[in-house]
Amino acid sequence: MDRHMNLILLAGGFAAALAGAFVFEPGMLFLLTEVMVVLILAQMWNLLAGFGGQVSLGQQAFFGLGGYLLFLGANSTQIPLWVWLGVTPLIVGLLAVPLGLVVFHLKNAYFAVGMWVVAEILAAVFMRFDFLGGSAGIVLRPGGASMTMNPERLVFFIAAFGFVAIIVALRLFLKSTTGLALLGMRDSPDAASACGVDVRRMHLMVFVIAAMGCAAGGSLYYITTLYISAADAFQMNWLIVMMFVSIIGGLGTLTGPIIGTLLFIMIREAMTSAGFSGGTYWIVMGALAVVVLLLAPRGLWPLIRDFHFRKTGRVTR
Repeated sequence: MDRHMNLILLAGGFAAALAGAFVFEPGMLFLLTEVMVVLILAQMWNLLAGFGGQVSLGQQAFFGLGGYLLFLGANSTQIPLWVWLGVTPLIVGLLAVPLGLVVFHLKNAYFAVGMWVVAEILAAVFMRFDFLGGSAGIVLRPGGASMTMNPERLVFFIAAFGFVAIIVALRLFLKSTTGLALLGMRDSPDAASACGVDVRRMHLMVFVIAAMGCAAGGSLYYITTLYISAADAFQMNWLIVMMFVSIIGGLGTLTGPIIGTLLFIMIREAMTSAGFSGGTYWIVMGALAVVVLLLAPRGLWPLIRDFHFRKTGRVTR
């Protein structure tokens, strides 16, 4: 049954992404691509913190690094942009290995803050050196020439189908022996280690996967903007969004970040359309977060799931 469900999800995701790429106009595609990117980022932070027990305050480092590596590689070589889109997450994943081996010496809150420091260092480095764009940032010019096409349709298709593929991959992973070991390690690292789980290797694996996912999100997002700057790419707001939608929706669930993302986008777009200034919606977001965490500390999706179980007696994932 699960195998058939995964195949249905992949086929439905492919069809919906393809149809959306042709049906929606460019402005809507840009918004929907941002939604898909937020969903990808949220699932990566959720994998790291909700399933892996590693709370990081620096995942924006990989988001910005993914965008910058794509721009620098595409602008300075004749390798097609879309090849760089696939290669960039792999490069970031390789870079995350030595970084993880270093920051894993920090525990709990020290690890979280240490990752935030890494993000701030990267922002300072990219703003300091002109060959990295400096404070002016970089315009996307693949092969040294201006873009001759509007990438919104292809980027949306890749982002939308990629998100569905990530959900299917996480479903399979969490039901595997490795996934069950990860959940056991999250609940009790010492007990998992006593049962033969290599905690350090497991943490590194999840850390690298989350880094690659965030880098892919950064690459996809900045292709649509055609411009990147360190002040934007490494800003704390990206982390806040990841954390907000994951925690509000339900940390440690696959459905929770989806609910959180939909709430975030709907509130932001409604308030922007109503004429409120750019950052005002964060006041509403903050108030919503406080209310939800007071009434439903595990998030909205676990609350909905428990209510459904009490009414029907059936478990909803």
